Amino acid sequence: MRVQSGIAEARLRLLARRSILLLLAGLIALFGLCMLNVAAFFWLRSLWGPVWAAAAMAAGDFVIAIAVAAVAATAKSSAELKAALELRQAAIDGIEQEFSSVRDQISLPLVLIPLITAIIRGVRKNKPGPQ
Repeated sequence: MRVQSGIAEARLRLLARRSILLLLAGLIALFGLCMLNVAAFFWLRSLWGPVWAAAAMAAGDFVIAIAVAAVAATAKSSAELKAALELRQAAIDGIEQEFSSVRDQISLPLVLIPLITAIIRGVRKNKPGPQ
């Protein structure tokens, strides 16, 4: 159970880090569109005219936002998450090994178990009930 909670905590931290970086990308896009565009627009307007100046500023802001979003999307999982996943896999392997050793120790062949179950059910059905 502790392994599962460790995995969940590591995944939650990774998700939080990615979310914060995506929020940062959104804020950069918002501030870029509001503040930097105004100043650069007035500068580029004298060179290219109002339409091309606005288009150039918008394209630049979107490039910055895409770059930050790419950084957020490619964030690597932590070493802690990798260790917890390895620990969980080791526990699963141990359980499977224990199960197979117990299964090998059963003296009845596995084919007889359904047969015995069917006989018991048949006896219960044929047993007269209270009248």
